[in-house]
Amino acid sequence: MKRKRGTASPLRRWHRRAGLVSAFFVLVLAITGLLLLFADHLRLDQNHWGGSTMARIYQLSPKTEPVGVSLGENDWVIMVDGLVYVGPSDPIALVPPLLAAMRDDEFVYFSNGEETILTLSDGTLVERLVGMTFTGTPPAPIPAAIHKRVIQRYSGRGLPISRVLLDIHTGRFFGPFGLWLMALASLLLVLLSLSGVYMWGKNARR
Repeated sequence: MKRKRGTASPLRRWHRRAGLVSAFFVLVLAITGLLLLFADHLRLDQNHWGGSTMARIYQLSPKTEPVGVSLGENDWVIMVDGLVYVGPSDPIALVPPLLAAMRDDEFVYFSNGEETILTLSDGTLVERLVGMTFTGTPPAPIPAAIHKRVIQRYSGRGLPISRVLLDIHTGRFFGPFGLWLMALASLLLVLLSLSGVYMWGKNARR
């Protein structure tokens, strides 16, 4: 029995519907892939996406309670998960715990008992000294305002844009469900390619 003119075969109907569904995933893959291709030129490794949304998705909240040493007035040396914040500069990695800190006319010192780090007053790293010890001020309770500010600094810097784009490209950005969704989308694209070639070959024979 011949198919009526104007009616599509079941395979062709499936191909059209699947093509519409997959169009969204093709756009996501194409756009993120294109941006990642020029990540160096766009400085996507140097720029970050932060904020409360990124902190929630990537669970950027600290795993341990901040520990701080007062240097006087509102100046503090604070350790959060092995990162030490001094002034406005980027944090400095140090193996916990933070045991003491002090400041003189030129440098800020802080130590974990095995390594002492020297920075400028703005937190710029000057030197790491293994084995050097000093008598400084021990940790003390951190005021609520200082505590809130350092938590915002810890979680608010976010992640490199290139990392976020790569996670969107692979589906990891959306958790385990996203990985399976991208895997199914990739399988759908493979099936669309095969069905398209099959239909083209069938029409060519006719």
